[in-house]
Amino acid sequence: MDVHAIHRFTELRRKDPELSDSTLLNSNNETGFTGKADVVVAGAGIIGLCYAIHLKNTSPHLKIEVFEKSPAPVQKIGESTLSPFSTFANSEILPHDYFLRLFGMKDGLQFYCVDQHGHSVSAEDVGGIDLSFQLDRRMSELLLTMWAQKLGINVYHGVDIDFEIPEGRAVDSSASHIRETVSDSGIEHGRSTDSFTSPRAILKHPFQSVGSHVSARMVCDATGFSRKLTSKFGNKEKFPGWNCDAYWAYFRPRDDSKVESRLDHWDYPATKHMCFPEGWGWFINLISWHHAPLSNLMDLVAYIIDKAKHGVPASELPCTRDLSAMFDCPYEFITSIGFAVRNDFKLPENLEEYGDAESERKFTYFKRRYPTLERLLDEGYDLLPKYYGKQTYFVRKAMAYQSPIVAGEGWLAVGNSGGFTNPLISPGINAGICTAFFASTLTTTILTAPEENSRAVMQRGVEIYQSYIHDFAMPRLHQQCRVWYNSFRDHRLFKALIRCFWATVIDDYDAHYGDQYTLEDTKWLVGAGSDAYQKLCTEVLDVLEPSIGCAAPSEQQVEQVLAISDRCLTRRRELHPEKWSRYLREYDDDFQSVPGKHERAAGGRLCAIKCKECKHWMHDRAPACPICGTESEASRYAIAGSGVPAAEQTITGDQAMGASGIAGMLEQLSLIKQQV
Repeated sequence: MDVHAIHRFTELRRKDPELSDSTLLNSNNETGFTGKADVVVAGAGIIGLCYAIHLKNTSPHLKIEVFEKSPAPVQKIGESTLSPFSTFANSEILPHDYFLRLFGMKDGLQFYCVDQHGHSVSAEDVGGIDLSFQLDRRMSELLLTMWAQKLGINVYHGVDIDFEIPEGRAVDSSASHIRETVSDSGIEHGRSTDSFTSPRAILKHPFQSVGSHVSARMVCDATGFSRKLTSKFGNKEKFPGWNCDAYWAYFRPRDDSKVESRLDHWDYPATKHMCFPEGWGWFINLISWHHAPLSNLMDLVAYIIDKAKHGVPASELPCTRDLSAMFDCPYEFITSIGFAVRNDFKLPENLEEYGDAESERKFTYFKRRYPTLERLLDEGYDLLPKYYGKQTYFVRKAMAYQSPIVAGEGWLAVGNSGGFTNPLISPGINAGICTAFFASTLTTTILTAPEENSRAVMQRGVEIYQSYIHDFAMPRLHQQCRVWYNSFRDHRLFKALIRCFWATVIDDYDAHYGDQYTLEDTKWLVGAGSDAYQKLCTEVLDVLEPSIGCAAPSEQQVEQVLAISDRCLTRRRELHPEKWSRYLREYDDDFQSVPGKHERAAGGRLCAIKCKECKHWMHDRAPACPICGTESEASRYAIAGSGVPAAEQTITGDQAMGASGIAGMLEQLSLIKQQV
């Protein structure tokens, strides 16, 4: 390839140094602005772009336009992924090993429960199930933006968007109202003649090449916490009881050997969770591209996309180190560290000794409150002052909420625009993918309906989606979060309930594991979708709540919960005997702790191994290190799948969802498709 061709954006910036970031990004769109589209997406974050990409993959004839207020992708919280995102990315975007040239590898979750006196550390982990990534959000959103543009989706940065709702055309999203409306519209007999009208998209921007509004057949609100469209249908609904606040900053890791031995496998490339009665802290290792100029990064990403489109195997790509040199894109390894704590805990009235701003004070307070945390941060990490701009510490308060209405006439909301619970187990991206996939599938169904049935089909789709987000996904994610936080109040609860989580929800995922993301995957919901697990959560919370101020549970409460846990594990062993020793370091196949066992048994789908040259992590199937290119050593583990082809696996009664739940909604979606 001609050297000037692979440095296209750098050349544009060189010829015109005043060229803005948004103009540079928007120049990559394949067609010009016309003011009309089939679908308009508000927000070019990960979830909005994944919605657009899946929609374009399934309906390539649709004209899709995405509008983003920020002039260019920027770093933000929410860096950790799990199997839902990696499966979606592998089937809808790029193979895993392409991603690993740009992002840090992740294998599983590690949890450590600590006490205030620094005497006790309990460690639990799961891994070897699937490959996922730790995302530098600037790079990930740039990659998705340029991939979308390559598919023919126009993505406009530096264009703010707002909406006008057609007067008298709002849809009541309550199930009873929509059932009446659908019946009246004649969908059962194919007689409806009523089309529908989507919200009008109003554009605010500094560009002459983009008009002041755009009309669309459907609109997707992917504006996250801004809730540009969902906010017009009601204020946030807060969940009853305590909420959580988050405080975080960015650090450069030091030598891992300084980490105390009780933090078993601390250097392994999993997302680390440091749990304590008031909440938990995350430690996420990232490949940061923060210091690379946007034009250079665009050239690098364009090169990667071009190789993928030409079918070049990832093994033939340059390694990260060589890509960095080719495109003059410096990278470094940093760690995102933050605490997500309950807001019903009474803090000292005066926190001035802990720093200047509220975010620094509360971050430092919880760090110092736990000696294990303080030693870990002081001896293992160096703070990066103002790494991402004008501030060093960040805060987000009262994180948990849901939007009362998440769908209406001609529109759907995805991701955090519909609601958010907690960063624990990373639902922002991984449950968000469920909403993007579900919403894009519904969008296709609605837009392919005959005009005479379009309004009736749209209304039915709105009912299904409203129920999925508001009545299924958000309440279940919130209940799962409450159980986790209650388990942090006592080490015994922590060790008992985390095993129930593995046994119930990982078992469900393991049974349905596949290389393609499907509607079936939208039910898993990072574990919260499991009926069996939700039943367990209800039993546990009936014992442990209400809990006020993170107080330790009584001995009677602990004994009751341990009994619930024992019943759960006994039942899961009887129903689904699994080789848990291949996924869990401490346990055998019967979930019994094995003294001295510190490694997973053979038979997991993958494991991470350290490169002998650069000492960074890669998966055991990689022929060479994606970071430095050094040839891989022989795998320590056998490479094995579940042993049963996905098509031959049987869903048991505990795994299947009842007809009144999400499975029923999916059946309704299938009926809509048949009617269309």
